Amino acid sequence: MKIQFIITGWHFNQKECYNSLYELKKENEIVDVFWSCHREPPDYIKNKFNWKVFYNGGEECGSYDQAINYLNLTDDTICFFLHDDLIIKDFEFINICIEKLQNGYKVIGNGRDYPDNFDPFKITEIGIKEQFDGKMFKDYVKSENQYLFDRKLPILKVRPSFICIKYEDVKAIGGFEPCDDAYTPPIVKKDEWCDKDEPHYRGTKGLGSFGNLFPALVCYKMNKIFGSDKITYLSDSYVDSKYVYECQRGNISDVHPMT
Repeated sequence: MKIQFIITGWHFNQKECYNSLYELKKENEIVDVFWSCHREPPDYIKNKFNWKVFYNGGEECGSYDQAINYLNLTDDTICFFLHDDLIIKDFEFINICIEKLQNGYKVIGNGRDYPDNFDPFKITEIGIKEQFDGKMFKDYVKSENQYLFDRKLPILKVRPSFICIKYEDVKAIGGFEPCDDAYTPPIVKKDEWCDKDEPHYRGTKGLGSFGNLFPALVCYKMNKIFGSDKITYLSDSYVDSKYVYECQRGNISDVHPMT
C-alpha cells in the first residue's frame, strides 16, 4: 500500500501544514507528496517536494487530472487530493480515511457538502470558451465518459478541497473532469462581463460558475458508478472537521469559521 498526497498548488500560504507534510513524508516510506501546480511554486516547496507546473486549466480538477496522468500510480494507492490552503489540525485523518475505505466506502470528503439534483442537460449560454456557448453541462465531460450523463441525478457532493479515494476507483470513474478542450485559465483583466481586474471566466464575475461545475461533474460520476451510499465524510459540518479546515480562496471564512 502507498499513500499519495496530490496537492493543487496555487496559494502556497500554509507553511506550517507543508512542514508537517514534509516530516510525514520523511518518516514514512509509504507516503509521497506531489505538488500539481498551476503557477510557479516558492522555493520552500521546490526544495522539499516533488512538483510540476501544469497548464492552468480546469481549476483544481484539472490540476488533479494532470497529476494522475503524470504520476505512475498503482491501483491500490490511497490518494488524498488536497487544496494547498487547508489547515490540518490532526493527521489522524489518514488512519480514519483508511479505515473507512476498508469498511467499503469509495470516496471520503472532509466537511459535508450540500447535495444537488444535478442536470447534465442544463445549458451554459456563455461557455468557458466560445466553442462551448450554448452547450450542455455534459459537453464539458470527456468524450469517453459522456455516456454516464444520461439523466438528472440526485448526488452527494464532495468538495475538491479534500478527496480521499483509491487510484483504482479514480480510474473507474474515468479520472477528473473537464475535457481538455475546456481547459483555460481565468481572465484577470476588465472585459464586457467583469468591470474589475479580478479572476473570472467569460460571462461571470468570479470563479464560481465553472469552479463549481467541474467538481459537480466528477461527483456525478462518483454517485452514478459507486452509489451515494459509498460516499462519506469526516464531519457533518461544511468545510470543517476535527481534523481539517478547508479555507475558501486562501482564507478562513466568516460565514463558515474554523472550530
